Amino acid sequence: MNLNVSETVRISATASEPASRKCVRLDLHVHSDRSDGKYPPEEVLRRAAAAGIDMLALSDHDLDPVLRHGNHVVEGRTIRVIASAEVSGHHAGKEFHLLWYFQGATPPEASVFLRKRAQARAHRYDAAMAKLGVADRADPEAHAGSRALTRYHLADALVRCGRVKNPHDAWHLLGSDTVPLIDLSFVDAIKAARGFGALTSWAHPSTADANKYIAEFVAAGLQGVEAARPSLDKSTRKGLRALAKKHGLFITGGSDWHGWWQGDLGDFRFEDEHAAAFVVRLDKPALLADRPAAS
Repeated sequence: MNLNVSETVRISATASEPASRKCVRLDLHVHSDRSDGKYPPEEVLRRAAAAGIDMLALSDHDLDPVLRHGNHVVEGRTIRVIASAEVSGHHAGKEFHLLWYFQGATPPEASVFLRKRAQARAHRYDAAMAKLGVADRADPEAHAGSRALTRYHLADALVRCGRVKNPHDAWHLLGSDTVPLIDLSFVDAIKAARGFGALTSWAHPSTADANKYIAEFVAAGLQGVEAARPSLDKSTRKGLRALAKKHGLFITGGSDWHGWWQGDLGDFRFEDEHAAAFVVRLDKPALLADRPAAS
């Protein structure tokens, strides 16, 4: 689904221009209210442009991208949107997140896959609410796969029905015994992305998990790791970058900005040599040739 933006956010008729030859400021991981962010997609785009971001990936959870890929003109400033999603999967009893980045428009078969993932989230929401004895159920948009429900929405529902006073108090009720584990393996999420021609990056891994599982994920087709994030401690950053180098992975960077907490979009900018290398990889004409052979 491509969002129809307002008059102040106009889609340029010009196709995306490769930006690999200049220093660009990226944020490759942000959220809108189509999943668990605070602001509508067009407002996220406006704020990113106003903050001086040159390239933005709106990576809502398990959701078909809602902003059209390519150059957008926002209040006189051009910003490039990368079609992206943050896809959840399970591995060894834990939930992990995978960032998908498309070179151009989302392929139709990938859009179908992502809509089904959002629908699965709606069913997960309903199962959790039933387990908690709350009458609230996912809305028609969520069941249609056009928005993605998360634990944030479950917590908000518990506040609205009076079970808890605030969302923070709800988190202890939303463990694995209440919220079903995502019904897609992380390995299958990687393989699906590669099959659709998307670049893949492991979102916000811990050093412990990365050391334990990265070889297995690389064998499945993982191409990158999110090793540039706000407030990432030096030890974790160094460890993740060392693993990326060891396994031949590119590095991505994103704020994981939702708009609910302190900090503005644009406070974090991914703009080092790793950012430039990612843009080169994204704009690589032979990107589709990187797809793994069908097994």
